[in-house]
Amino acid sequence: MADIEAKMETQNSAGENPAGGEGSEPPKTEAQLKKEAKKREKLEKFKAKQEKEKLLKEKKAADGGEKKKEKKEKKERVAAVYDKPTKEGEKKDVSGDMPDAYSPQYVEAAWYSWWEKSGFFKPEYGRTKANEENPKGKFMLVIPPPNVTASLHLGHALTNSVQDAITRWHRMRGETTLWNPGCDHAGIATQVVVEKKLWRE
Repeated sequence: MADIEAKMETQNSAGENPAGGEGSEPPKTEAQLKKEAKKREKLEKFKAKQEKEKLLKEKKAADGGEKKKEKKEKKERVAAVYDKPTKEGEKKDVSGDMPDAYSPQYVEAAWYSWWEKSGFFKPEYGRTKANEENPKGKFMLVIPPPNVTASLHLGHALTNSVQDAITRWHRMRGETTLWNPGCDHAGIATQVVVEKKLWRE
């Protein structure tokens, strides 16, 4: 900072010397004059900034030191819970305010008893007897067994999810559906491993 000020003073004093005098420098070009003006402007801004900072520090010291920033208290998010009285097997009343975010406790409240009462888990769903002929047809799908390696991957989840969705879709159409546990190539491998283990024991 002191170097810049010293340079500016020497340049100013050199500019004050009359042209052609002893030790005088050649007249400055327009570009040099612009450069000097910019430097002078920067220096003035810098000085003003320093003075401003000094005043702020003095003001803070007078106020008794820096004020501590108050931390905003974090609001704990509480999951919305369905607490309205609902009769066993009846649908829940959702006429009030809905939760701001998805809440499984709210969504799944009173579901299971309603599903049971509606007969969604019974094979004769929509008819009086299970062995009664369904005019809409039947649908059956084999569930692949779990892998013997016990290392599940996305393929297992995807297969089961797709099959579950297909079976449910057929059931919603009114067909008699069965998602039957079965055997595939992985199931045969599993059986072989289990048999070998049993033989060893």
